[in-house]
Amino acid sequence: MIAMQYTIRLAGDYDLHKVRERVIKRKPLFDGLKGLLHKAYLFNESQAIYAPFYVWENDEAARAFLTSDLFRDLVDTFGRPRVRVWNVLAYGGHIDGEHLPQIGVKEIDTIAAEENLAVLTQREIARHDKSLKTKGLCFHLVGLDPDRWELMRYSGWCDPSQIQNCDSDAVETFEILNLCGVDSLA
Repeated sequence: MIAMQYTIRLAGDYDLHKVRERVIKRKPLFDGLKGLLHKAYLFNESQAIYAPFYVWENDEAARAFLTSDLFRDLVDTFGRPRVRVWNVLAYGGHIDGEHLPQIGVKEIDTIAAEENLAVLTQREIARHDKSLKTKGLCFHLVGLDPDRWELMRYSGWCDPSQIQNCDSDAVETFEILNLCGVDSLA
């Protein structure tokens, strides 16, 4: 599995309502897209950031998206963004019609050069498994960026008051405008 995200900082004069309209218009294009396990339309209105987050079945599916007309339309609209990619160490959760995630949290931690990656992976998978039992958590993912040597945790929460365990070097929160491809979590 591959996790992927790009971040678009919208211009100061950009009508932020257009992001919400774009999500409504484009979501049907991603429903059932081959190889897409998860897409969250993430938005931080106060910082004017649109940052979709994807989980792909494999690198072929991710590459197919990046070379598709779907991505080309994004480039034509906003310019070509830098795309972050992580190897997925753990991913899971449960989404049902009654408890849809409203808030997405992305945490980033730097991995020290002396850190044993096998031990780190085991510890993070155990933490992930424990996190999945947390009230209000709909999904959770742990990813590894071996280029920057960073660990990323991504989670979706039903209620902002339920968010826990955000003790990372950097934490970003987003409104989840919509989701695609999360049938495997239902």
